[in-house]
Amino acid sequence: MMKKCFVLGYPVYVAPLQDFVETLETGLKQGVHQHVVTLNPEMLMRGEAEPAFGDILKSAEIILPDGAGLVWALRRKEKNVQRIPGIEFSEKLIAKAATEGLSIALIGASPEVNQTAQGRLEKLYPGLKVCYAHHGFFTSPEERQQVAKACATSHPNYVFVALGVPGQECWIREFKNLFEQPTAFIGVGGSFDIWSGLKQRANPIFLKLNLEWLYRITTEPFRLKRVYKTLPLFVIKVLLQDNETGPKRKR
Repeated sequence: MMKKCFVLGYPVYVAPLQDFVETLETGLKQGVHQHVVTLNPEMLMRGEAEPAFGDILKSAEIILPDGAGLVWALRRKEKNVQRIPGIEFSEKLIAKAATEGLSIALIGASPEVNQTAQGRLEKLYPGLKVCYAHHGFFTSPEERQQVAKACATSHPNYVFVALGVPGQECWIREFKNLFEQPTAFIGVGGSFDIWSGLKQRANPIFLKLNLEWLYRITTEPFRLKRVYKTLPLFVIKVLLQDNETGPKRKR
């Protein structure tokens, strides 16, 4: 069962990976669209700076503790917190789709990466049905909407959106009501790059130690600037909030 916790006012759910999968499936069977956010400190701090984006994050049906900094913040109060990487959650759903005859849609990345990711996923998961795929290089708002409508009419069970932050979350919020059947929407960031083979995930030892962020910085130095802009402020805010809400000492 998922436990709802809060970090700086943002709801985050704590549970084993399989519990998240089962919760999502239960929601879909009950006829509810499921928006999955793979939250990290950078996204949270952007939500603080941009309230409209923050509202999108807070309103998601499922919020995974993806970033290592988020797990640190949660563990200050909740001991049994596991990091749930969005890519691993997504791959669980893709495997489920392949074995249960469900369909998926892939929205985002470049035309080449999108196409290559689709081909590799179909080989990796025999029986997988990709009912719709389109790159994220939209040339106009009209094309953006046309892609959303075409995706909706293909009736996918899962829609994986790789348009970056906050583009993917905004796309989901804007267009999810076009989908008539209950659908799960997952913002997957750079996962298409991994699925296409363009990039590789960190060595398992990095993953085990929750140091995937360090691997990303060493292989993609441009990320360092973004981390330094957000992570120190996130840590300070968490510490200040914990100090304000912690137990008061008796005089």
